[in-house]
Amino acid sequence: MKMRLVIILAFILIIPQVAFGQSTYSVKSHEILFEGTSNIQSWTAEVKEMAGSFTLLVENGKINQLVNANVNIGAGSIEGSEGRRMDSKIYEALDIKNHPQISFLLREVNSLTENPGTFKLETRGVLTVAGVSRNIPMIVYGRVLQNGDLEFSGSQKILMSDHRISPPTALLGALKTGDEIMLSYKVVLNKI
Repeated sequence: MKMRLVIILAFILIIPQVAFGQSTYSVKSHEILFEGTSNIQSWTAEVKEMAGSFTLLVENGKINQLVNANVNIGAGSIEGSEGRRMDSKIYEALDIKNHPQISFLLREVNSLTENPGTFKLETRGVLTVAGVSRNIPMIVYGRVLQNGDLEFSGSQKILMSDHRISPPTALLGALKTGDEIMLSYKVVLNKI
């Protein structure tokens, strides 16, 4: 009984110290673009809906720790550069009826280094697209804005085949998209 009481007291005393200074942030604004190629022309697609929850330790205008990141993109909010026909091909390839979200869940931060005014985070997390999850490394660049908001940006190569997506085709197969997609993003977070 005494041991149980000691454990409970330890949790009460230690947990607030561990969590002290950490703040939760949500998405204030975002610019997310997918870029790809085909045998005829290159293409882009823009994400219109994104949400996320982030826990960070920020002190004296510096990002000291990224504790948690959970990002969700509305797969049905992606709009392609070639109009509705392209959008329907994207939604079919992503199987948005069964998998309406694209998600990224942070698993670990391998390093966090400071450059003048910016921070480089080498992370690893789980990217889930069309119901298929892959553990991926991701390099993210962050900075603290003058108003206290946080901005994160970067780019990431993604292979459709890694998520069992068949690259879309059009024009009776005459147009074939490439397997590799470049994801570019800039996300601004504000404290909740």
